[in-house]
Amino acid sequence: MRALLVALTLFANPASGAIALEWRGAEAPDASLRLAVRDALAAVDGRPIEAVPEHALDRARVAVSREQPARVRTQRAELRAGLDAADAAFRQGRFAEARDSLDALLASVQAHPQIPGAAASAREAHLLQARIAWAAGDVALAELALSDALRLDPEARLAARRAPPELVERWRALQTTLLAARERGWVTPDLGGDLGGVEIEIDGVIGLRPVPPGPHFVVVYRDGHEPVAAWRELELAWEVPAAAERISQDPNVEHEAICRALALDVLVLAERRGPRVGLEGYRCGVGFGPVWSGNREGIAAGVQAILAGPFAGAGSGLAGRWSVPVTVSRPSEPRASDPVPRPWYRRGWIWGTGAGVATAIAGGVVAGVLLGGRDPAGPSLEIDADTFLGR
Repeated sequence: MRALLVALTLFANPASGAIALEWRGAEAPDASLRLAVRDALAAVDGRPIEAVPEHALDRARVAVSREQPARVRTQRAELRAGLDAADAAFRQGRFAEARDSLDALLASVQAHPQIPGAAASAREAHLLQARIAWAAGDVALAELALSDALRLDPEARLAARRAPPELVERWRALQTTLLAARERGWVTPDLGGDLGGVEIEIDGVIGLRPVPPGPHFVVVYRDGHEPVAAWRELELAWEVPAAAERISQDPNVEHEAICRALALDVLVLAERRGPRVGLEGYRCGVGFGPVWSGNREGIAAGVQAILAGPFAGAGSGLAGRWSVPVTVSRPSEPRASDPVPRPWYRRGWIWGTGAGVATAIAGGVVAGVLLGGRDPAGPSLEIDADTFLGR
């Protein structure tokens, strides 16, 4: 019943029932322990174990490095609307208006290279410039625009339904020449510095690779930081500038940022200390719950305890001292080599008498124990101090 209540409370709304796990502490958990915790969390409501991801902090740092502010999304929408308007002006024969619109759009996208799809939008604008110039009879300007488009995507195909056959032939000829120069004329960008944890995107394609000479759209993603974008020529070395950090590598202070980045409902923190494991839940936007600690066999019960709340803590308690387990030890059994005679009331023959006699004898046994001034021997308590509490 308790497990059902926890499941209903936590996952009543599937859209907001996302949960993720973050291991912390100096002692790395082994694979079986990690699997046991994930399996116990998944079993709460029967979700697949894949729906309980690990490494929540790392995932959040990757996610925020690709986030774009609302203003950038607005610029993307404006860019798309501008391209559609320029295309409509061209189709209606308003060439000058279309050219002016494209010039303004290219200047805008080059000034804001962080706009999603910037390279693809610029390539589309260059192709439309080429079509306008070709229609106006300016072959040289058309070829220049085709070259600009090819530099951003050297292997793109131009369909005949999008351009006159003669323009398509010029595209293919220029493309053949450009690709033939790949081995001797293209450049491999030199971004310098430490690129650990960094992902490079050139003209919308992930990876550091040779590119044709000339300016390109470059975006650098560093985990946990804002992206860095530039419209620049890559023949010369470029030291990627530092970017502001969005999520640090400290899970103790970034729990709410992790929740926002991964759209979580609950973040579970876990730590291993020798043979024991500690668990703590954080309900996003609410607070921390109780800390549970125990051995591997108790993980399922521990998960139930931390998800039941209450989530009233302002800070994590997992890094502190865990509660000391109390164990109950049984009295030692007598050795077989040194038998102890059983009391007379435990001898087998007595239980063969009539029910009335047995009842009377049982009553006498109880009375003898209580009235004789001896309390029944109870179990002894033994405190397990564990080895890490003095840390």
